[in-house]
Amino acid sequence: MINSIINALSNSRSKFLKVFHILSKNKISAQDIELIEEMLVETDIGYDVTNDIIDIIQESSDNSLDIKNNIKSYLVKMLDGCQELAVKEEKTVIVLVGVNGSGKTTTAAKLAQYYSSFGKKVTLVAADTFRAAAVDQLKIWSERVACRFIFNENSTEPASIVFNGLESAIAKDDDLVIVDTAGRLHTNENLMKELVKINSVIESRFPKFTKISLITIDASLGQNSLVQAREFGKICSIDGAILTKLDGTAKGGIVFPLYDQLKIPVTFVGVGEGFDDLKAFNPVKYVDGIIDNV
Repeated sequence: MINSIINALSNSRSKFLKVFHILSKNKISAQDIELIEEMLVETDIGYDVTNDIIDIIQESSDNSLDIKNNIKSYLVKMLDGCQELAVKEEKTVIVLVGVNGSGKTTTAAKLAQYYSSFGKKVTLVAADTFRAAAVDQLKIWSERVACRFIFNENSTEPASIVFNGLESAIAKDDDLVIVDTAGRLHTNENLMKELVKINSVIESRFPKFTKISLITIDASLGQNSLVQAREFGKICSIDGAILTKLDGTAKGGIVFPLYDQLKIPVTFVGVGEGFDDLKAFNPVKYVDGIIDNV
């Protein structure tokens, strides 16, 4: 994970590099503190986390290395609840939710590849009935992953398709079902009700499955992602987040307020388009990617 994360977090790392350059000065002025605050906010870590870091700077010794280590320890401790998603031996269904364009379909395929590599028997369910290309895309991905694919071309009812997929998974004794849902905004009442129905079908009709809901978060959207996650959380329980499209242009700091404010742990990060570009989240390595080598 570490090399790809270092590359992906180059934007945030450059900001912290400037911060620690300022802190290497003999005396830090009030103007320096204001500049540091501005730089930290630009990494998308949020105002609360920024203020905590400013407090650490002001309470620490004049040694810039001590300050760096204190900041690093603080950030790692903050993400203590974030870790790789543990899919245990019992049958599991992962429902991917999120707004349009956040990368749900490709993430579904990458998750299938990830868990297949550990010997899981995976079924991919195409429950996005609004974007025809999503079904075709997921079908192609499933063939590449060599996992089963479920879609009902005669139905426009996502909950019905999910029902079919779970029944099929039981019949074939598959371990893991990954459901790709349509992208939706929280302001679209009908689509959000549809999401409620999908979850209701899983919970009421398939109690033998452990249900995990993951929201895909576009790393380039910054603080807007918090609004999305908060609103989705009002409709269905969100067990974790997958940070997608994390590359050298994205900031990546959103993982901190996401957990600090909403208690939504990041479980995976997507650092590219390839099958192997979905990485299990590791807090220590993630913080290293932001702060080490600066």
